[in-house]
Amino acid sequence: MLSREVVVRVKVPSHYAGDVERDVRLAYAIDLFLRGIVSVERAAELAGVSLYDFLVELRRREIQTYPYSDEELREELEIE
Repeated sequence: MLSREVVVRVKVPSHYAGDVERDVRLAYAIDLFLRGIVSVERAAELAGVSLYDFLVELRRREIQTYPYSDEELREELEIE
């Protein structure tokens, strides 16, 4: 499969305090994950962050990563 790269130009206010490139990569990866196009692991890779950091960011944004409650996940994984 051929990889295709697209360059997008975005005007950002001069007072923007964040890392624009990182924020855009993260937003793109989250969007693809939420639409079910990529797995959480692939989304983390696209965002350029570790899986752990990506999961933390999803939780910070109150985005459910897996369709399990904490209790259901513990039961499924047999964790006390």
